[in-house]
Formats: sequence, structure tokens, C-alpha cells
Amino acid sequence: MIDRLAANGIDLTRAPIEVAPIAHYHMGGIRVDAEMRTSVPQLFAAGEAVGGANGANRLSGNAITEAFVFGRRAGLRAAGLAGNTPMPVPASARAPAARRPELNPAAEIARLQAVVNQHVGPLRSRAGLARALDYLGALGTACAQLPASRGSLDAEWMDLHDLRNMRLVAECVTRSALERTESRGAHQRDDFPDMDPAWRVHQKLRLAADGLRLER
Repeated sequence: MIDRLAANGIDLTRAPIEVAPIAHYHMGGIRVDAEMRTSVPQLFAAGEAVGGANGANRLSGNAITEAFVFGRRAGLRAAGLAGNTPMPVPASARAPAARRPELNPAAEIARLQAVVNQHVGPLRSRAGLARALDYLGALGTACAQLPASRGSLDAEWMDLHDLRNMRLVAECVTRSALERTESRGAHQRDDFPDMDPAWRVHQKLRLAADGLRLER
């Protein structure tokens, strides 16, 4: 890093630089079995989308290994399943199009990122996590039903899908962080600064009809 900066005319011994945390990896992901199958029939997951390979903090350099090992295993299993599965017939009936929510999805994505960065960042507290969860709950109502696309390239429609998925991931992280009353690895609570041996467990979230269910 020092050599790369020097090659661009930046001398760390003389020039000040900005240092700030960024979202890199959330140490969680989709739960799979040894064959990389998820709980959704005929759906496989691989790479950093999978949870459980890392513990309380991610080891640098794992990304390529995870992609190669998990990807090969998932690909082989998926190919074997596809070779013995008939092509599905798409449903002819379409659900009625939902009304577009009264929000600017691009602006709401930026707001979502700001809220999570402020309250679900490197240092967390019960009050901040609760505020983030309140915001995410209200946003969930607007993302409950998405409208049909207006055409082949509907940027607003794509932003709405991104917003819905980002909101769900943010809720998973926030609920898990609020439930875990300790500090461990990359999860740091200023109101619970110590590790608790009782929390040496994985947290599992399941999407049910009434929302997310959190289990140990």
C-alpha cells in the first residue's frame, strides 16, 4: 500500500491521509449443508454468500479459497441436479401489479446506508441498534410489495429491488447485533464491552410469514 501511494505521488511521511472504516464483510450469510444446498429447494449458495466459514472475524485472504472450494462443490451439485430435473413451466397467470411506493429508491438507498453506518457500524449500542431497527421496520412497509417493471430497462424498478434486499440484510445484521449482549470479534457493543462465554454460538435467522425469526 505504501509503494502504491508513493507511485501516485503520495508520501505517507509527509502528507496526511483520511482513514475511515468501511463495510467489508459481515461475517454471516446463507446457511447451507455440506453439499452447499440451502433450505430453498434447488437453490445452492457458494463463496462469501455462505455463512459459517468464518468465526467472530473474517480472516484476510479467505475470499479466493471460499470461491474456489465452495463454488466448485455447489456447481457440481447444481449441475447434477439440473441434469435430472425437467425444465419448469412458467405460470401463465400474473399477479396484479402493485402500486409504486411513494419514495425515491435511490435516495432511500443512500439514507439506509447512512443509518446503518451510524448505528450498526464498528461500535454499537442498544439505543442505536433500536433506532436503526425502527427505521428498518418502517421502510419494510414500503418494500412489502414491489410493482411490475415498466420495460426492459427500468432503473427505478431495479433500485426498488436493491433497496428491498439491502433492507432485509440490514435487518438481519441489526437484529442479531441487538440480541447478542457482548462484544466479540468485529461485533463491539459499548454497553456490553466484554465477551460472554454463553454467546459462543452461531445466530440463525429464518424468514417466516410474520417476519424474521432469530434462533441460536
